[in-house]
Amino acid sequence: MSNSKLRLGLILQPDFYILEKSVCAITNPLIRALTKRFQTTLIYNQETYDQHCQHVDFLLSLEPKWAAPVLDWQRVGRFRKKLPACPCYVMMSDPHSEQWRESYFLTNNLDYILALYYAPTCYHFKKTPLDRICHYPWAIPDEWVSTSRIEYRGQKEVTIFGASGSNAYSTRNWCRKQKGVKSFAFSGVENKEMSDSDFFQWLASFDAVVAAGSEDKKYGLTTPKYFETMAVGSLLFAQKTDDLERLGLKDNDNCIVFSEENFLKRLNEYLTDPGNQQWLQIRSLGRALIERKHTINIRLDSLETHVRQWHSGELGAKRS
Repeated sequence: MSNSKLRLGLILQPDFYILEKSVCAITNPLIRALTKRFQTTLIYNQETYDQHCQHVDFLLSLEPKWAAPVLDWQRVGRFRKKLPACPCYVMMSDPHSEQWRESYFLTNNLDYILALYYAPTCYHFKKTPLDRICHYPWAIPDEWVSTSRIEYRGQKEVTIFGASGSNAYSTRNWCRKQKGVKSFAFSGVENKEMSDSDFFQWLASFDAVVAAGSEDKKYGLTTPKYFETMAVGSLLFAQKTDDLERLGLKDNDNCIVFSEENFLKRLNEYLTDPGNQQWLQIRSLGRALIERKHTINIRLDSLETHVRQWHSGELGAKRS
């Protein structure tokens, strides 16, 4: 394969992007970046899939049933039952939700899941070979990573926000009730009041932010809040998940890792002296981690390398 611009068949629901239906501030920037990086053909139903799937270098579907249509991937044209001669990727978020997702992937014999949450996907998708699950965590638009000086703003509390109406948020809701925690109802899922860029400016106004979901093994999601908080230079209180080490999040280095068992202890350590230089150092290293590992351009570099390796045979024998 030449080093020319790769041809992408991007499978999505147009109104998901145009009407900004995403509950995450960093989804639309990812879509825009994909269309700029690659020579992109939009696929939005079975007809456009049949028309274009054999004329691209790789196919990438956003989340089926939510951000992308459900397709028969093996219907190449009207009569054939075979995948196109290119790698086929599908993005998956909450693996605990709607158990049809793994069946959809396996029934269509797709090549790779781009898993926003690696450990939870491995936990729930027990029939899927691990070499077909690629960790593709949330990423920050390069231009949204703060370049402002990190300094203490004088706040005597930590901030928490996000949805509350699900068992997936049990730890978050418990943290909300603790003294020294200021809770906001703002949520991309339940109460989206700001534009994506305005949300980042709002988030950047806080010294410290709690990112939490649930300690139930069923969930364990390292949500966008983890990445967004570090990107704006705030101190991240990160509920422990099985993906933290894989993502490079380290306790007392670039974030504060906690569980329900030790949250109050960690919170009091901070609130006793929130202006201490050690917290500013952790905030700085958190932002540096985003710049080094978790920007959209870094994700696209990784994806492009993977596609080229598939075509060259470096990932093993291509399917027949």
